[in-house]
Amino acid sequence: MKRELLSRVNQIVLEVLFRGFRVLYREDSRVRKEMRQWKDGLTLKLVCGPGGAVLAMRKDPDKGVARIRRAQRADITMRFKSVEGAFRVLSGQVGVADAYAEHLFFLEGDIYQTMSFVRCVEYLEAYLFPGFMSRRILKEVPGKEVSSLLVYGKALLESGR
Repeated sequence: MKRELLSRVNQIVLEVLFRGFRVLYREDSRVRKEMRQWKDGLTLKLVCGPGGAVLAMRKDPDKGVARIRRAQRADITMRFKSVEGAFRVLSGQVGVADAYAEHLFFLEGDIYQTMSFVRCVEYLEAYLFPGFMSRRILKEVPGKEVSSLLVYGKALLESGR
């Protein structure tokens, strides 16, 4: 029961992340710059533990990223070892850097592209989490180019496709 609940929460957060990526591609020049450097058609996958929620997307020249069906193989994969570990990261209990140090997930793919993806995730975390959480989970909290409220509002209205 608990695992199912955590998996459902992970799925909801992945949806917010996907929509957040698309909003920040339009609204934040740093995210846009990072994503434009990704190779055309780059595929990314976040896997929240065995049997857990999955987000698969590819670089889209117009929208930043587009959702794809579960890719068997992706250029970049962030694979959490467990649903619980994914929940700790996605709920802001631990940052990406600390989660990597704690071996909560594996990163697979080209290191340059992977680090760019992680930077985009950290920008997104700075927008989506309140300041006290961002300061706890990020080594350095980046400034915001637009308000978090605007990002949340546009993410709610953003198409999930």
